[in-house]
Amino acid sequence: MSQLRRLLLTALPKVALSRLCGLLASTPLPRSMRRFVYGTFARRYGVELDEAAGELVSFRSLQQFFQRSLRPGARPVAAADLVWPCDGRIVTAGPVDGDRIEQVKGQTYSLADLVGDAALAQRLAGGSQATIYLAPGDYHRVHAPFAATITAVVPLPGTLFPVNPPAVRCIRDVFARNARHVFHCQLDGGVTAAVVMVGAYNVGGTRITASAGRVQAGDEIGQFGFGSTVVVILAPGGPRFGLAAPEQRTVMGQRATDA
Repeated sequence: MSQLRRLLLTALPKVALSRLCGLLASTPLPRSMRRFVYGTFARRYGVELDEAAGELVSFRSLQQFFQRSLRPGARPVAAADLVWPCDGRIVTAGPVDGDRIEQVKGQTYSLADLVGDAALAQRLAGGSQATIYLAPGDYHRVHAPFAATITAVVPLPGTLFPVNPPAVRCIRDVFARNARHVFHCQLDGGVTAAVVMVGAYNVGGTRITASAGRVQAGDEIGQFGFGSTVVVILAPGGPRFGLAAPEQRTVMGQRATDA
């Protein structure tokens, strides 16, 4: 089954289909249909509607609903060196093995391929990482997991494989092959870090909302559409992610270290 899934996903015109889905999702819905459509989606994917800022009818399209903001206080940010950047579930988390990141148990991919910069990858090697999958029903805004200076935001071209768990198990190097945006970051004290927003099938239109400059933990840096993945990597000497098992739930702003 995994081999068949891999063949089918490889053959699909993923970018073209994702652009079409994005166009459809951005099409305004009649106001009379919005409560029914968004409510049906919420029941299907487990959206916590009471956390959303604004009424359902205020979202003009599915895309606006996917990228909804939260009511004030819904995600308090912990006073910690490292917090979770988004709602989602852990794919892998823990030490970076040299210059390789664990995609799934027994399968790794190149850090340099992910960030698209050999010098940055060398500085990050041997550090700590967390890979978080955002399902369709999750809150789809991404926030800074630490206080830092963003020195660059680099878009990297690629395809748009799905990044749901079945696809991650069968598509090698999926996060390094998909289109993505890499935030180059410098923490206080000179520690290097990176946040990678990985695009996915049906999520070709990643929106970046932060540019180079200073951010505090919890500041918004970008938005996804239907579902995708965030990878955070910190160089040795920086804060380290606590032990987190696959499928563990993350909540944006909560402490991400053991200490």
